[in-house]
Amino acid sequence: MKILAIGAHPDDIEFGCGGTLAKFAASSQISLLVMTRGDRGGKVSTRWGEQKRSASLLGAKLFCGGFYDTEVPLSRKVIVLVEKVIKREKPDFIFVHHPSDTHQDHRNTAQVAITATRYVKNVLFYEVPTTSEFSAANVFVDISDFIKEKLRLLDAHKSQAYATRIASLSIFDAAKATATFRGYQNRARYAEAFAPLRLAIDGFLIK
Repeated sequence: MKILAIGAHPDDIEFGCGGTLAKFAASSQISLLVMTRGDRGGKVSTRWGEQKRSASLLGAKLFCGGFYDTEVPLSRKVIVLVEKVIKREKPDFIFVHHPSDTHQDHRNTAQVAITATRYVKNVLFYEVPTTSEFSAANVFVDISDFIKEKLRLLDAHKSQAYATRIASLSIFDAAKATATFRGYQNRARYAEAFAPLRLAIDGFLIK
């Protein structure tokens, strides 16, 4: 199985679907497309170095969109970029931001993906702390045995550990709380939830 995860910034993918990627890393070919190097959230050298470490933990290929943080455009240029990565990697599953989000980079990345993935059978939206509407989340992946791996992927992004803008709340606290809530919904200890743009049941390989 080939999986492509798309995120706007370093650590978005890890929060949104890191447990799922960790769960299937041993049996799948994973690619990550990160649209920016996170320059608004710290030094580029630091944040992209952290993203490389996270990709290495997953054994994943890493692609960079090359856009500036907070300036990911909703344009043909971005659509073509995503289409090129899709053509190269030929993913069976794509994970990407949900289009309902308070951060413009997340929204634009999601909207671009809706167009660029129009010929991909399985496209699932993930949630991050700025996701503003996720009521359509009805696909779950049990990550009870992979919560430590998810937190380890987030720990690769050490510079963002307390960038939640909520006093004393770390990204690990937020990720674990979200996984606990989604796990409860899925009758599991920990889970990640997804809202499907498309999901082909006949070709569904996640078991």
